Amino acid sequence: MQPTMKALQGSECSLQEAEDELVSTLKHLVTDKLNVPVCQQCLLFKGKALADEKGLSDYNIGPNSKLNLVVKPWEKLISKGLAPHFSIGDASRVLEQLQRDYDRSLCRLILDDIECLARRFLHPEVTEAMEKGFLEGEALGPAKTEPPVN
Repeated sequence: MQPTMKALQGSECSLQEAEDELVSTLKHLVTDKLNVPVCQQCLLFKGKALADEKGLSDYNIGPNSKLNLVVKPWEKLISKGLAPHFSIGDASRVLEQLQRDYDRSLCRLILDDIECLARRFLHPEVTEAMEKGFLEGEALGPAKTEPPVN
């Protein structure tokens, strides 16, 4: 079966999936194809939100079905986590402070930090092996440094 996924931002892709697969499995495919984290996805079919633990066949999703993807903003996900512990006003202030701290920490990154982060994202298996002590030093080669500016 090959349902089509349409994001509300306009991107669209076809996914190869068995009819008896779970919605949660489909969400992982969406992450791979459209680069949207599973926790931010809300899949809709004929206007109805799909439950992760149900199968595609439970919703009569066929080979030429069109599913819609709604991407939940991070702020709503974070504020849901803050809601049990803070009032709405306090949660909003905490969220604003988190954003300021995040922005400030990004401004303080140096080139070596950015290269290290890039290596971790691009080659997570090598980073994990290095952390466990299976590989020594710079398994991906030394970090490239910028020539001095005169």
